[in-house]
Amino acid sequence: MFRARLLTCLLLVVAPLLTACDGDQPTIALLVADASGPASRVVDVDRFTDRVEATCDECRVAVYDAGGDAGTQRSQVRQAEARSSDVVVVVPVDADDLASLTEPEVPLVSLGDLLPGSEAYVGLAEGDVPNQSATDLEAARDVLLGDEKSMTYVPTREMSEQAADVAVALLADKPVSQLGGPDAEEVDGVESWLYEHQDVTVDGLTSVLVRQGVVTLDDLCSGDTEKRCEKLGLR
Repeated sequence: MFRARLLTCLLLVVAPLLTACDGDQPTIALLVADASGPASRVVDVDRFTDRVEATCDECRVAVYDAGGDAGTQRSQVRQAEARSSDVVVVVPVDADDLASLTEPEVPLVSLGDLLPGSEAYVGLAEGDVPNQSATDLEAARDVLLGDEKSMTYVPTREMSEQAADVAVALLADKPVSQLGGPDAEEVDGVESWLYEHQDVTVDGLTSVLVRQGVVTLDDLCSGDTEKRCEKLGLR
């Protein structure tokens, strides 16, 4: 474990960044349920990785994709522990299937669904992740064209960055309750950060999705949606 070493590093600087110290490279394992499935809506792997690297100079992120298979993910949890990961962040394929992992050897962070034995949890206030087969851009274009009345926006980027902050804090033995983001609360005795999803109609495509950088106006209003955007005054 690198906790003591990382804490020493942290005390040497004024800014809340973890700096390089001698020794092995601290590793955060990110286990995603399925990079192309509905559960991927709670995690942006690139945003998670960028956040870790921005707040921990020497940390690395090891990504495991279970491809939607619960058995594969069980094995990946053990692989991550065996490969000396210091914190494991899991977007579970099936939370019940991982319930037997009640005493993980390293700190466990749940993302999306709460797993037993977790030290922290980042999820949605409503519980389940809303199903959406299309990407946010595809769903937004469907709403723009009138094929759908609304789409559900999940704050994936914010949740990913919060999970990254929690993981880095656990590495440094910092109290996770002092992190930013939404107010921390307890869910089943676990320190948790809960986010709200949002139903977005055509009126909110630019004020919600474009404004928050989820999609660009150029991508939203290209090809067969260009004339619709012009009619609505979006271009």
